[in-house]
Amino acid sequence: MNGELRAPSSVQVIAAIARREIVVALRRRLVKLLFLANLMPPIIMAVILVVTMLARKAGLVDLGWDPLLRLLEIQVGPVLLLALGIGTPLIARDRSEEVLFLYATRPVTPWSYTLGKMIAVALPAAALLVVPGILICILRQGLIEDFGTMDSVALMGKVVLVAVLMAWGYAGVSVGPSAATKKARWALLLAFLCISIPNVVSQIIWGNGGYALDAAHAVEDLLYTLIEGGLTTYGVVGAVTLVVWGSLGALVTATRVRREMTP
Repeated sequence: MNGELRAPSSVQVIAAIARREIVVALRRRLVKLLFLANLMPPIIMAVILVVTMLARKAGLVDLGWDPLLRLLEIQVGPVLLLALGIGTPLIARDRSEEVLFLYATRPVTPWSYTLGKMIAVALPAAALLVVPGILICILRQGLIEDFGTMDSVALMGKVVLVAVLMAWGYAGVSVGPSAATKKARWALLLAFLCISIPNVVSQIIWGNGGYALDAAHAVEDLLYTLIEGGLTTYGVVGAVTLVVWGSLGALVTATRVRREMTP
């Protein structure tokens, strides 16, 4: 029948959860401040790039400076803080308020719930790397000779790839610890431990300059490999590290939610 009500699909459920969490997060003062702080490096870098381009065209100076890698390296740190600010309260808040069982009365599965929460972290994180990265790629054509449109498109593709992997890894590092506790502050502490301990382990095993086992340094290695042509091994390890952290965070969250999502 045309008037028959149908249960929403999994995609609709995931999108609704993600949209709600993003709206709620953007109302928080801390998240707003972190979001604004993330906008400053791209703005400053764009101004510097435009001034450099104008000076070069005027024949005053030619710095031969490529701002893209530097911008992305600066940006990944604040983006991580934003991801932690959005992600660490998500599951902990629902657990502390004991509302997870309410989802069981609706067409929400543990994995739909988990992916909705993960996307709520991943989308803003990815956007804050992709948008300024693409802007610099476009402006970059006027700075570097023999750098055509196809070169810019290829570079944009690399930026998008890094942003997707970074967003997934950062979401796992923030949402996973949130599912392990009922307090956002403890979730934040666990998230920092998930970042710092693997870095210490990497330094113990390989010393400085070793493979990245934490999400933050994994993004840096991946960026250097794709943008500057660094060692492929470091880039591959960095990509795998981000996928593992994101998947581990999703698995921990889905497992915890499945236990408590009982009416």
